[in-house]
Amino acid sequence: MDEILQWLTNGKEYQTGIALLEKHQRNRMLVQHFRHSTPKFAAAKLEYELRKLLKGKSTATTQTRPTAPPWTLINLSKPKAAKSETPIPSIIVQAKDELYELFTAISTAHRKLYELGEGNSEEVVAQRRRILEDRLPLIRRYEKLYPLKERYFDTGKVPDELVRMVREKVEEQPVPVPTDGRAELEKLSDMELLKKEHSLKVNINKTRNRLEYQANRKLDTPNPMPESPLRTKLEAKLNDLRNQYATITKIIGSRQ
Repeated sequence: MDEILQWLTNGKEYQTGIALLEKHQRNRMLVQHFRHSTPKFAAAKLEYELRKLLKGKSTATTQTRPTAPPWTLINLSKPKAAKSETPIPSIIVQAKDELYELFTAISTAHRKLYELGEGNSEEVVAQRRRILEDRLPLIRRYEKLYPLKERYFDTGKVPDELVRMVREKVEEQPVPVPTDGRAELEKLSDMELLKKEHSLKVNINKTRNRLEYQANRKLDTPNPMPESPLRTKLEAKLNDLRNQYATITKIIGSRQ
């Protein structure tokens, strides 16, 4: 790990840092994330990941060689506080859910770019440009949200900026109201109806969890969403989803 320490003290050149991460990190998707990012937005996160590797090596050294002189142990960051039984705040759970969705979307964009190849036809260039334009805001938000989420696990305090980012996104998200009437649903094939039924069931559970736990999944402790315009919209959405689900189950039943 001496090479990581040298990198930290000798300018932190971005591409060299990626090469070091690839050498010592098993997570290939994480390495690809940095390869497709820019130093402006990813340099701080790259340094954080390399420091984690260095810190992990230091911990292992401490455990396997307890008699080593103290000056041989590397300690680049403050030790984290011991974990408590306090449940993770719902706002952190929401941030983790969003980070997973962002990471998935960015990875999908990377795959699409790879599948396009290196052609320079007008159509390929246009598709590549659209993918890059759609990907950029995802990368920027991920690189801003991730360290805020990590700060909570380092300090035990939820950063105000993280709260603002998550809540603003929730408020900005449109809540679609299903418009499929029975006549339209009747036109679907049996397989399409089953897929629609499953999709509705998933959406019903997610919407209900947002109302009861302020998260996309069920938590150990309820944390109901307070009365607000967003809660009113979500309650209306849940009612429409349930009505549509009931209609689909009747149609499926009538075909059996």
